[in-house]
Amino acid sequence: MDNVFKYFNGFFKGLTGLLMTILGLAVAAQILFNAPIYDGMDVISNVKNIINGLNGFTGLVTLLILYSFLTK
Repeated sequence: MDNVFKYFNGFFKGLTGLLMTILGLAVAAQILFNAPIYDGMDVISNVKNIINGLNGFTGLVTLLILYSFLTK
């Protein structure tokens, strides 16, 4: 049973790392080309809207969590 948890933990860590890498590349590409990446997919506006939707302390906690993901 312990091996199963280790397997899934490794899988989700790898998947999260992959998604964070793709998100970082999408933001960098959007900054460089100054246009939405794919058919109206505006990554920076989407992230900004998510953070703006969270008010006050919750938004601050969300930013701290995102920062911790990006610095790993």
